[in-house]
Amino acid sequence: MTDQELLGMFIQERINMLIDVFHKSQPDKSEQEEERILQAEIFIENLPDKEKKLVENYIDSLISQLAIEEVFMYQHGFFDGVKVLKYIDKL
Repeated sequence: MTDQELLGMFIQERINMLIDVFHKSQPDKSEQEEERILQAEIFIENLPDKEKKLVENYIDSLISQLAIEEVFMYQHGFFDGVKVLKYIDKL
């Protein structure tokens, strides 16, 4: 495993930990929100196969892109924090 792969694995694990903490601190979804999600799932499930696959692929692509951006933002936030610490140390 390369250093970059190890760093990527570390970052992803840390992000997952932070997401768990975030979700535990959030209030439960309202009944309205749960109902909207259920309606959307039923709607997608009842689409013809071609359209259903298209929507599922779109959702998968969107989630993948958000995950990539999440790692990028975390990594660069970490680097920014290190830069700030170095700057403070010079003062």
